[in-house]
Amino acid sequence: MSTYTRRAELTPEQLRRARQDAKRRRVLLSLGTPSRTDRIGDVQRHVRKLYFDRGIPVSVMARQSGVNRDTIMHLVRGYRVVQGQRVPVTGLLRSTLDKLWTITLDGAAVDGRRRPSHGTRRRLQALCASGFDCTWQAARLDVCPSNLNGLVLGARGRQFVLAATAEAAATLYDKYQHVDPRDVGRDERWIKAAKTRAVQHGFAPPWCWDEDTIDDPNAIPEWTGACGTARGYAIHQRDGIPLCRACREIRRKKDGEAQVLDPEKLASAMADSGISIADLAVSLGCSKQAIYAWRSGDYVPRSQTIDRVARALGVRPADLLGDRPVPG
Repeated sequence: MSTYTRRAELTPEQLRRARQDAKRRRVLLSLGTPSRTDRIGDVQRHVRKLYFDRGIPVSVMARQSGVNRDTIMHLVRGYRVVQGQRVPVTGLLRSTLDKLWTITLDGAAVDGRRRPSHGTRRRLQALCASGFDCTWQAARLDVCPSNLNGLVLGARGRQFVLAATAEAAATLYDKYQHVDPRDVGRDERWIKAAKTRAVQHGFAPPWCWDEDTIDDPNAIPEWTGACGTARGYAIHQRDGIPLCRACREIRRKKDGEAQVLDPEKLASAMADSGISIADLAVSLGCSKQAIYAWRSGDYVPRSQTIDRVARALGVRPADLLGDRPVPG
């Protein structure tokens, strides 16, 4: 039915109208013109209650009802995006409306409470750093890959996650944090893409966290055992470990005392590795003009960029640094 009323509770007049309405819809459907309705307020409240109050994931509702998950998400939000513009959802097919009323809590007992997302995000990022891509993770968590991608990247508005999602992510992390992705059948191409993305975004691998710190909002990943200090920054440079955010801030705070990219050392490293300016630009995803500016000393790249340059040239970041002060 199109209203949230059990059939046994309908009056004889309501039953007669319901039968007429069902017959009319069958005729319209046979003619290829399914009936639509703009009376979606009740079913929208029903779906939103299941989603927000009971914590039922959209994927579970889609499986129960047979309705596309995007349609359900549009109804929950109240709009869909068309050519970059938000268009309000004002109507649905009556067949879709009836399917949405079939969604129940049976077989979908989900904890609808919210939890801070930082612990979940760190676990998913750590798995990514180990070579487990977001598509693989989303399939095992039964969530939309784009939603999980936004959570991993810390997109705006993702400060909280469902408790059920947090628990599922913790279980996935505990199971696979010490597993080689190849052992579960992941292709080398996906593993490389996941690890490359982790390096680009500074995702900390599992060994940087322990049970006491991964859920602590004030904790930082321990890449060196001294991250957030000048000693930690020095260990990053000495051992060629990707620079973490805490040590990157230490480097920035040193201002004029900080070492910077040495143009002569950069040119020498490029010559030794046989990498041209064009090849380096493609590898880093930047313009050739930027590399010309680094080699001429007209521009000083950030420490994160220096780390990427060093990896592309197969040298340590310390091998590219000089003593020239950072311009103010």
